[in-house]
Amino acid sequence: MTSNASAIPLLPLLCAALFCAGAAAQDPEAVVESLVGMADPLADDWATESDQVHCKRQLGRLAGWLESGRWTEDDVRSVLMQRARSTPLRGSKTGSTEVGRMKAVHGEATGAKTGPADAALHALFPPTAAGEERSVRFKIVGVESGDRGPNTRVRVEVGASRVGAVSQQVALWSVAWERGEGARPPRIASIRLERFEGLAADGFLFSDSTASVLGPSADGASDLALGGEHWYGRIDALGEPNLMGHNGIALGDANGDGLDDVYVAAGTGLPNRLLLRGTDGTVRDVAAAAGVAWLDDTKGALFADMDNDGDQDLLLAMGPTIVLCKNDGQGKFGGFVGMRAPTPAAFYSISVADYDLDGDLDIYGTRYVKLAYGVSVPLPFHDANNGPTNHLLRNEGDDRYRDVTREVGLGVNNERFSLAGAWADYDADGDPDLYVANDFGRNNLYRNDAGTFVDVAAEAGVEDQAAGMGAAWSDYDLDGDLDLYVSNMYSAAGSRVAYQSRFQAEAPGEERREIQAFALGNTLLRNRGDGTFEDVSATAGVRMGRWAWGSRFTDFNNDGYDDLVVQNGFLTGALEDDL
Repeated sequence: MTSNASAIPLLPLLCAALFCAGAAAQDPEAVVESLVGMADPLADDWATESDQVHCKRQLGRLAGWLESGRWTEDDVRSVLMQRARSTPLRGSKTGSTEVGRMKAVHGEATGAKTGPADAALHALFPPTAAGEERSVRFKIVGVESGDRGPNTRVRVEVGASRVGAVSQQVALWSVAWERGEGARPPRIASIRLERFEGLAADGFLFSDSTASVLGPSADGASDLALGGEHWYGRIDALGEPNLMGHNGIALGDANGDGLDDVYVAAGTGLPNRLLLRGTDGTVRDVAAAAGVAWLDDTKGALFADMDNDGDQDLLLAMGPTIVLCKNDGQGKFGGFVGMRAPTPAAFYSISVADYDLDGDLDIYGTRYVKLAYGVSVPLPFHDANNGPTNHLLRNEGDDRYRDVTREVGLGVNNERFSLAGAWADYDADGDPDLYVANDFGRNNLYRNDAGTFVDVAAEAGVEDQAAGMGAAWSDYDLDGDLDLYVSNMYSAAGSRVAYQSRFQAEAPGEERREIQAFALGNTLLRNRGDGTFEDVSATAGVRMGRWAWGSRFTDFNNDGYDDLVVQNGFLTGALEDDL
């Protein structure tokens, strides 16, 4: 059973830049000033980043015309070379699958012949039909220098909708450019399709029901729609700034009526919410009446029956303390039990499992930074071991919990800027094992051997040294054992820069690869059934989860296979496309 805390943090990009640049010992203000000066990719000598700026502008023009499917010959020639060539942009070999209301198409360009690029673009983007809306986005995820101009890898995202139908296309193109003379921008010389995916359905599969569920006021719950940026600077500044949005949610039946309710953790100074669900689908906030309208900075939240009395208790991570709020069976909470860590570092997520098989649930809390978000920094960046400790609290009955972290072997490799713990019996020996996602370095897989844990992540092949922020278990391939999906960070800018030969050129090859992994995205690890896992992320097509905080497996189309829902997003500045 894993935590329902949804948003788990990552240190700011500033920290990443500091340590990638080896600048940890410098004056922070001086380092910040120097980094700000490098924010403009045209202001330094990274030619590949300058190239991507010019190419991106051209792709932006192209996207505007493709959204309408109408452009002039002059438009075409301003972006395409006269003799620009392209493979078929849906692929020369295609296959399709129909599941319920959806049809999925996959294509590849193996052995495809090239033709005029403008014809290929017309075939992929015909003029929009009456009532159709289309969105076209290009993201440059790789750049290499070429003799005549840069070569780029471009992610293509297309969405379209009209009455009764929606569709999306995702593709990866290799685009070769030719530099223009003087101030003229580069133009496309060739396009080669690497991968194409298309999905069509007879209408949207989900609809936004926020307003109908929360209502215009809903006992004050409407302020949830304002977002963290609204409250930043307006309320109590103790704890982490609300702008970061690292507060979680929990789903469970608080009042025993058979309907799932939602507990929403809020930042310091805002009351947490307990949204009871009614039979009509609407919710009302009863946190104050239920005794759980805490004003403290609350990150992790989890419903679980901790005392085996048949109702859902509430666990909350508030600063360095995990608070157990006991349910009276009617949705009122009291008998609070505080479990404080030995150091001031805050807990970020909570998960529970009966690790010792004694019939009650034990608590595992992860902690992220020793002092404060953005202040405590990882050393070294890609393999940090200077974070705060996580803690396993053994349930000894009668509301007593004992810290057994070191006693059971979980003190090993336990200072790694942890963000989430996920329990599962991956080796099918009858007891729950624990996977820990760590932001700055190697993840842990603690194998449970009759109540004692051993970190086997390295030998199992699941260290996944790539900015871990969440983890989810499922038998996605239906072969009888549990597989693992790890939520990481996908960064177009990181993918471009980190793979340049000059990036960390003085570092050993293995260390460079470890740092490069931070931009790759999510990881799907298939359980081989022998205690080891195979990384199948690329072939399964599940790497791109954007800036992914967490994920869940769920069979949302009822076809018998678990699908993946990935929660993502983060703060950005003017260059939002780099996330």
